[in-house]
Amino acid sequence: MLKSNWLLLSLLATPVMAAPLNVMLYHHIADDTPHVTSTTVSDFVAQLDHFEEQGYEIVKLEEAVQQFRQGKTLDEKSLALTFDDGFASVCDTAYPELKKRNLPFTVFVTTDPIDKGYSSYCTWEQLKEMADNGVTIANHTLDHTHLVNNAFNDENWFEAATGNIESAQNRIIDEIGYAPMIFAYPYGEYNNDLKTWLDERGYTSFGQQSGSIGVSSDWQALPRFNAAGNYASIESLRHKITASPLPLNYAVLADPLTTDSQPTLTVELLPSREAYYPHLQCFLNGQPTVIDWHSETGFSVTPSNGLSNGRHRVNCTAPHRDGSPFFWMSQQWLVVPNK
Repeated sequence: MLKSNWLLLSLLATPVMAAPLNVMLYHHIADDTPHVTSTTVSDFVAQLDHFEEQGYEIVKLEEAVQQFRQGKTLDEKSLALTFDDGFASVCDTAYPELKKRNLPFTVFVTTDPIDKGYSSYCTWEQLKEMADNGVTIANHTLDHTHLVNNAFNDENWFEAATGNIESAQNRIIDEIGYAPMIFAYPYGEYNNDLKTWLDERGYTSFGQQSGSIGVSSDWQALPRFNAAGNYASIESLRHKITASPLPLNYAVLADPLTTDSQPTLTVELLPSREAYYPHLQCFLNGQPTVIDWHSETGFSVTPSNGLSNGRHRVNCTAPHRDGSPFFWMSQQWLVVPNK
C-alpha cells in the first residue's frame, strides 16, 4: 500500500460515506473530430446546463483532491471538469463557454505538440491566458507515450517514463510559471512502480478508468468518467454524476499491468449500510461477467476467455439500499506480451 493511503483508515468503516467527487473526462469539444474522444458543442452545453440545473458545484480539481487527502469532506454534488492533451477546441470552444459561466477546470497538456506548434493543439499563449484566469494547466507527459507497456522487457523503461514526466513538468513551469502536482496517465496506463514514484514525489495522479473519488481512493490511480462519444448524453451521464465510490481500499487492488491473459481482480469490500452488495454486478469490456463470491464482502472476477494484448476494463457497481445512487469501481487491465 502506498504510504499516503494509510491516511484516515479509521474513517473507512464509518456507516455513512462522505460526499464523493466525480470527475468528468473530455478531449475534444467539437463536431468534426473523432467521435470516440469528442463531445459535440451542443452536448457539452447541454451537460453544463444540466449540472447547473441539478445543483452541482463545479470545483477546482487540485483543491478538491487535497481536501480528501487531508481528511476533509466536500459539499454534496461536487463535480470537476478535466480535458486531456490540450487540443485546440479546448481553448477555442470550451474555454469561452466555461469562462462565461465562471467554472473552474483542468487541462492536462502534452507539451511536445504545443512546442512544435501543431495547429490541432492550443498554443502556450492561449494556455497562459487561461492560467491567468484561473484554469489549471497540468502534466500529461511530453509526448503522450505508453509509459509502462515495455516494463517487462526494457530495463530502461522506468528512467524513460519518470524522465518524461519530469521534463513535461518543467516545460509547464517554464511557460505557465507554475505546474501543480497533479498528473494524468496517457491512455490511463500505469503500474505499481510508477505509482510509487509519483506518490513519493507528492503527485496526485489520474487514470481513465470509471469511478468516483472518496476517502479510500488510491491517490495515484484516481478515476474519471468519460463524457465523450457514446457517453456524452445526459442519459448516459445520469448515474455517473450521482455515483459514489464502492467502499474498499483501492490502493491494494492488483497491479493493472500484466502478462496474464486471464488476470483476476480480487476485491475486499468494506462494511456499508448504504451499498447493497447482494445486487452488485460486474462487467468486462461492457459485457456482464461472472462474480465469484468467497465471503459476504469478498469477490473476484476472472475472464472466462483469454484477453487480447492491450487495454481492458472491469466495471463493478452496486445500488444504494434505497435504489440509487450507484456505488462504482473500475479496474483497467493492460495486457502485454510475455517476452
